[in-house]
Amino acid sequence: MAAQGDRGHYGRQRADERSAADVTRLRLHMVAAPVHTLGPYARFGIWVQGCMKNCPGCVTPDARPLYGGYEMDVDTLARLVLRRPDIEGLTISGGEPFLQGDALYRLILKIRCAADIGVILYTGYAYEEIGGQPLAGQCDAIIDGPYLADLDDGRSLRGSANQRLILLTSRYRGLISFGAGRRTTEWIRPYGGGLAQVGVPSRQDAERAQKLRSFFEQGGTDDGGK
Repeated sequence: MAAQGDRGHYGRQRADERSAADVTRLRLHMVAAPVHTLGPYARFGIWVQGCMKNCPGCVTPDARPLYGGYEMDVDTLARLVLRRPDIEGLTISGGEPFLQGDALYRLILKIRCAADIGVILYTGYAYEEIGGQPLAGQCDAIIDGPYLADLDDGRSLRGSANQRLILLTSRYRGLISFGAGRRTTEWIRPYGGGLAQVGVPSRQDAERAQKLRSFFEQGGTDDGGK
């Protein structure tokens, strides 16, 4: 877990990788709805692109390259969210959300001007590093900390036992079974097509998911091409 004194390094990372013009656009790895395995109720999942942690054993390595994925206007993504009356809230993951914190803050404000939406966010930073950021102030719950493969205990809603659930409002109090049971995952088709396994998969599940995605991307079918 990072110490309070690391904030300056965090701030330099953000300044190096993002600029003021970026607040109107997000670089995304994937968006999908409804998602049922990353918090209570039906949710709109947003996976941002780009992470500088490089955690060994990361289950979403495709989301790490800073300039991978695709870009979308904040306004366009807000409209996609608001077209889903069946969702209760957002779950934001990645990638690392706080590398695009200003644009995500703007997104949440736009959505909340029109709808009562809850926000759960996953970050590789310790809460002590990012708790003063505007984006953190818009979250109802944050799950913090890097993924540590040696502490991967297979428990619900977390990648490893060092990660914490931090409830910042009462919205999800008593509703999130963090670490209380085994993990669950689900298969969904993201916006833009394709196939993805979402939730917090084990390393073995993540490897199988990558192989299955590659199979479909190369023209495979459910019946093995028969």
